[in-house]
Amino acid sequence: MYEKLRKFILPQLIPSQSRVMVAVSGGPDSMALSHILWRYVQEESGRGISLVLTHVHHGVRKESDEEADLVRKMAKKWNVPCLIHCFDAKQYAKTTGQSFQEAAREWRYSRWKEDMAKEGCSLLATAHHLGDQAETILFRLLRGSGTAGLAGMWPSKGSIIRPLLTFTKADILHYCESEAVPYALDRSNEEPVYVRNRIRLELLPELERSYNSRIQEALGRTGELLRWDEEYFDQQVEAAWKRYHFKNSEGTICLSLDVFEEPAAILSRLLRKAAMQVTQEPRGLGFAYVAKIMSYQGKLGWVQDLPGLRVKISEVGLQFSRSHINSRQNDGLMDALSEQQGLNSEILLVMGQWTEISGLKMAVGLFKEWNRSTPNYSDRCENKIAVFSRDLLTRISEQSLVCRVRREGDRMWFKGVGHKPLKKVFQEAKIDDKERNSVPLIAIGTEVLWIPGVRQSGLYYADYDDEKMYCILTPLSGCSNLNSL
Repeated sequence: MYEKLRKFILPQLIPSQSRVMVAVSGGPDSMALSHILWRYVQEESGRGISLVLTHVHHGVRKESDEEADLVRKMAKKWNVPCLIHCFDAKQYAKTTGQSFQEAAREWRYSRWKEDMAKEGCSLLATAHHLGDQAETILFRLLRGSGTAGLAGMWPSKGSIIRPLLTFTKADILHYCESEAVPYALDRSNEEPVYVRNRIRLELLPELERSYNSRIQEALGRTGELLRWDEEYFDQQVEAAWKRYHFKNSEGTICLSLDVFEEPAAILSRLLRKAAMQVTQEPRGLGFAYVAKIMSYQGKLGWVQDLPGLRVKISEVGLQFSRSHINSRQNDGLMDALSEQQGLNSEILLVMGQWTEISGLKMAVGLFKEWNRSTPNYSDRCENKIAVFSRDLLTRISEQSLVCRVRREGDRMWFKGVGHKPLKKVFQEAKIDDKERNSVPLIAIGTEVLWIPGVRQSGLYYADYDDEKMYCILTPLSGCSNLNSL
């Protein structure tokens, strides 16, 4: 195993002079990977490769402390830098509205990205192996993924490398035994509570017993073949995009009508690419929507509103623009805001003042102090409050806080995660798409700082010692003499 990695795999994945961050959980897979890379660095010292280990303590299992200590001791023995991160994974999942696994994975990769920048690392090595690859491909197959999804994980994608992707779990355990590599076992991986766990613990063993004893190798080979195909398709789509793509006089994304002469494999990818340019949704359009556009084969006059965009076929070409439905849904709040201020559908927040949003029967205010015991305050107001650092807002931002509805390009920043598109924040909060365009936001430019009643951004957040600024959104009903507050 090691010799194959040393001679054929690692030289391709890791260029000379690279600094590699290794994600280490403490389990056999990541401990074996760490040991392999450490050996490789020692034996190939002339290539100038260096390592940094990173470990995340999820604060869930009682064994987590022991795992962190195991990684720390190993790094000390090898004289390799080691970063240990602790966070409350369950609370984070609850805050973001995601499953535990999704939330923990998101947090880990965001933290590793920050670690890489801090430590000057160009690559992140993870310990995914052939069993993980088979599990991933089966999981995506059950969800109806196309060839891109069924290609599985790539050995190298962007800054992430997966050196063990062609090796089995048995190979890894044998390596740990032969090289006396210590490791911990996460018993939660043996509990069939998640879909991926059930695929690993139930479906894959059944396929091995009853259908193909080497199903993991077969699925891994399928993934590799499909990755070859995807590389070819990517080249063809880029060439076709240059031929068919243009913008009209209004800047709308368009494809010329002769795009319908392309085979379905290319046409479908071009449609997804065009839609993604408009919606900024990385996954693009779903199969049903792509098939619907393709079925009309360039019929002039066809118009369809799809999630987040409108598709229209005219003499000009196949046009992709923001959905008119969304624009109409915006009208209620937009009119209410512009009625009050005439500021391009924004309410400018002024320190010490309330402003009524009559269309929503709400009021928004900005204050240096907020005392809940104020006589005019009542629980019936059901006010929502965000607390900002007054110093950071006035010192860093040249723009003013405004109240408005969502716009294209809006995003929110969260500590340890980075920026998220506003759409993703709404999805995590389980806010229905029909309601999103009527939710008032507090923003500076495209930075959304607060969704009242949902989440506050990590930007301009007030610490204990900061001078604070209170932004309050409250119903008009039951709250009198607002400006006297």
